[in-house]
Amino acid sequence: MRNCLSLLALLSASAAWADTIPVSSKVTEVTMYPESAAITRTAEFQIPAGKHRLVLQGVPDTAILELLRIDLTGARQIGTVFRNEYTPPREFNDPRVQEAEARIDEIEQRIQAVKDDATRAGLKGAAAEVSIGFLQQLGENEGLADATPDILRDIARMISQEAETAGQTALDAEIEARRIERQLQELEDELELAKQALEAIDLESEERLYIAVEVEAEEASDGTIVLNYLDGADSFWIPVYDLKLETGENPQLKIERGAFVQQDTGENWSDITLHLSTVSPIGQVEPSSLHTRYRGISEPEPVALDSRAGGYNEPVVEYPVIIEEAAPMWNVGTDGPGVTYSYGEPVSITSGADMLRLELGVLTEAGKIMARAVPMRDETAYRVVHFTNSSGEDLLEAEYASRYIDGVFIGIAEFSSLAAGEEGEIGFGPIEGLQIRRDTLDQSEGGRGLISRSNQQVQKVEIEIENLTGETWPLQLRDRVPYTEQEDLQITWTATPQPSEENLDKRRGILAWELEMAPGERRQIELETTLSWPEGMELH
Repeated sequence: MRNCLSLLALLSASAAWADTIPVSSKVTEVTMYPESAAITRTAEFQIPAGKHRLVLQGVPDTAILELLRIDLTGARQIGTVFRNEYTPPREFNDPRVQEAEARIDEIEQRIQAVKDDATRAGLKGAAAEVSIGFLQQLGENEGLADATPDILRDIARMISQEAETAGQTALDAEIEARRIERQLQELEDELELAKQALEAIDLESEERLYIAVEVEAEEASDGTIVLNYLDGADSFWIPVYDLKLETGENPQLKIERGAFVQQDTGENWSDITLHLSTVSPIGQVEPSSLHTRYRGISEPEPVALDSRAGGYNEPVVEYPVIIEEAAPMWNVGTDGPGVTYSYGEPVSITSGADMLRLELGVLTEAGKIMARAVPMRDETAYRVVHFTNSSGEDLLEAEYASRYIDGVFIGIAEFSSLAAGEEGEIGFGPIEGLQIRRDTLDQSEGGRGLISRSNQQVQKVEIEIENLTGETWPLQLRDRVPYTEQEDLQITWTATPQPSEENLDKRRGILAWELEMAPGERRQIELETTLSWPEGMELH
């Protein structure tokens, strides 16, 4: 599609232009979505009268050309040429990059100077060794045999002095060589650090698009080009929460909201205006199609058993969260689709490296603390906070949500979304002293209640709850009985005491008991289930 756009634009462009003017463009504003980013970049130009081709420099190849739109002031726009191949390289105009490159060049020059010193020291040492060799040969010269004692004494003194001087020169050269070797190693380490510093700064991609705007001006003028496009790279933002429960007479739930922002466009963003939007422009934007459905009849399918717990599969339940007001740093817009948070200070993000966390503000809701036990899965009850999202905003799903109780960190878990005005629950860890035990009593475990024939099964479950804490807990205990949609399979059950609610949250077979557990109190629940079916059939 890109190549088609480029070809059509090139074929339609006029061949006669007064000149081609390179124009530097810069990212000035970004709206981050959960899976993409809408980018606004601005370029200013000065042109004389006539027709010109303004070549916009610096646009990464991650820009989706099909969604690129151009607004121009100061001249009349005639056409646009796109090219994603044979493009000129990007500009290296980042002062930090220039400074890092100058640092590397300076270190390399120092290394070369030290190497030159090493060469000079080596030459001195070599010359001293030659001198020592010459003096040794001079002392062994046969022509000295006829010399007088005074002459031999003077020659010996001269050889000794010169040899000592040459030896000292050779030693000095060796010491200097060792010093230079250490200095070179230090400089090499310094150079490596400088190169790493450059790599940390210069993370921008070399790949750029060629975008040329063909314009005409009746007279010399100044103008501005504004590009808006959706970036196709791995750029996104995700919410993150710190959930803080404050216990006491009036429990409160505080949600400290934050946002992780990351971009991989291939260029660094410097001092941009940042918005965070909950809209997903890459997601579904049209309603789904509804097709006709044919129904027939056949032998009934068996209901799947959960082999881990000896019961029936339970639908997965995800618990939602909360939200309130934004911090003063953010401006929250709710007039259009979704919610947009606008940050009040310029933001800089390095491409492919920075994971920037920004704070979105603290939300507070009144909460009701209770205990919940699911004996089929857990051996203890869990602390749960029930609340209503009264903030007027939707709370987005978050992969990470840290949990705190009175300032003490207790764990981290995923966090599902919660609509404005919706009731929600959040778990805050186990209550170790509120212990639960569930036993299935069958023949193999003592013959206390399991009667099994070819067409009947009776199962008896005993649940024990004991409160070993020093406080009273309102406890909701959940368990289940099987259900069926087959008339030939008859299911009956009894419970002592009777559950407070059946088919909890419209889920068939889910039972709930509402209990008040005083300190040291022990309770027991008995649940008996009978399944009957015709002879010759099998239970699944």
